[in-house]
Amino acid sequence: MPTTVIETAWVWEGPEPSRLLAVHATPSGAVLELDNGVIGLDTLSGETAWSFLLPEVSGDDAGTDVAVSPDGTVVAFTPGRTLVLLDTTTGEELLRFDHGGTGNESFSIGRTGLVHSTGLLTANAGERLSVTLTSWDQGATVWESVLPACADSQQALISSGVVTDQQVAVVFECPGGTSTVVGLDLDGGKELWRFQEGRDYQPSDALFPSASSEEPEFGAVGELLVLQNISHERGTVVIDTEAGRVVADKLPSTPENALLRVLPNGYLAAISAGAEEGPVTYEFREFDGTVRSRVETTTDVARGHVNNFLVLDDALLKLRMVEAGEEQDLVVFDRESGAEERVTVPVTVDTTEILSVAQVDHEVGPLTFRAVPGAVLLREYPISPVPRLAGFR
Repeated sequence: MPTTVIETAWVWEGPEPSRLLAVHATPSGAVLELDNGVIGLDTLSGETAWSFLLPEVSGDDAGTDVAVSPDGTVVAFTPGRTLVLLDTTTGEELLRFDHGGTGNESFSIGRTGLVHSTGLLTANAGERLSVTLTSWDQGATVWESVLPACADSQQALISSGVVTDQQVAVVFECPGGTSTVVGLDLDGGKELWRFQEGRDYQPSDALFPSASSEEPEFGAVGELLVLQNISHERGTVVIDTEAGRVVADKLPSTPENALLRVLPNGYLAAISAGAEEGPVTYEFREFDGTVRSRVETTTDVARGHVNNFLVLDDALLKLRMVEAGEEQDLVVFDRESGAEERVTVPVTVDTTEILSVAQVDHEVGPLTFRAVPGAVLLREYPISPVPRLAGFR
């Protein structure tokens, strides 16, 4: 995995017409999620290694979905009522089967389901919660775990699920109640922990940036779960799945002290005067608020300071927002010394017309500006009929 960036390596151009929706890390590089399929990318050369595309399927109404296992070894592509499982290194088709539907009740949690290297995780809810791991090899049930859900024989409703390397977490609600998240061991389906909103954790209502209108879902950051009540990987509630405890539920986020990203070992915040223009200090903190290191920025770098960034082990990357006609670059801050270098960005990235911070994170964030083995990848935005992706190393 890259720990810093020193140069632009290549620019990848995809097939026309298609839209590049997300980038997923794999052991050998990356899988690119398009609106009509998936592409394996050689991140050293920027060349397409393999592709599985359905040219006749594209657009917002295509009904396709993609899910990658936590270890990045397999990817499931679901066009309509078919699931195709592919090896992410070679693109080899490992399995294909038809299914009856993609709803929460009939097929899986969240359309394609929760994909793990060992099998497909699905769940059903009623008076009790049932979670099943089905093997890719034989299509047989590896285990089924039936757990208590709601009191007084009420019917539970599954809202979402998250899978990590070692566990699966299912979020459900009871009539008139709040959310409960329960964690199960992937080896045998044993319940390891259970936390209820309002009793074990309380999401903050006073958020900066403002929360989206959609109901927040948990997301995985390594073995942590983050209630993404701000945007992708940004939230005030953090659960450690390995320790089975709520790490925090009151992480601060105000205009002057903005929560930017939850990391596997803490979080990133931005200290400013609350103005869009002006110096900003980025702080890497422990979950208890202890500051590990700081990076101070200048005025021209700080514009749009709550978006368009990427954290690496040794560096903080900040995409500099520029005026029309000005060359765009990537500012590379050394996390220890604070020294900065600049690398030219060979694709256009302009999010200045987007008013929602959560929407900017969707377009240029954890799924579209990320580190993978071999390179740092950045998707061009606005999206054109010919998808483009820059590689840095």
